[in-house]
Parts: sequence; structure tokens; C-alpha cells
Amino acid sequence: MQIMTDVLISIPDQIADKLRKQASANGQPLDAYTSKLVERVVQGPTLDELLAPIQADFARSGMTEDELLSLGRDLLEKVRAEKKE
Repeated sequence: MQIMTDVLISIPDQIADKLRKQASANGQPLDAYTSKLVERVVQGPTLDELLAPIQADFARSGMTEDELLSLGRDLLEKVRAEKKE
């Protein structure tokens, strides 16, 4: 048996409106939908865990941070140039 705890939080009206719409679209009451979202965030992987494989690949590549930033800038410029065409 799982014990549940009620928690009162304050959120901006805009966020509450979005939550209500999303809950309705998913056919769930607002409290149940919000509870599932919170549960997913708390139990899900952290940002560090999500980025760990990318960081490991970067470390193995031998590329410096400056080289990576330069590559990113070059790719951004290329995408922007393609959008102008």
C-alpha cells in the first residue's frame, strides 16, 4: 500500500491554465495529472545523468571546449545561411 501526502503549492495562473488544459486533453483530473508530472520529474533522470553519455563522448574525442564552441558556431551559421536561401 502506497501512502500519499498532500502538498500545497502555488503556481502562476498561466501555468495552472496549461495544466488544466493538458489534464483535460489527457482525460484526467487536474490533481491526478499534476501528481503524475511531479512523480515523473522526481523519479526521472537528472540533467547530469542525461548528459553523462554526451560528456563521455566529448572527453573521448579529445576536442577542446574552444573547438566544440567553434564547431557549434559554424553549424549555427550554416543553418542560418540555409534558411536564408
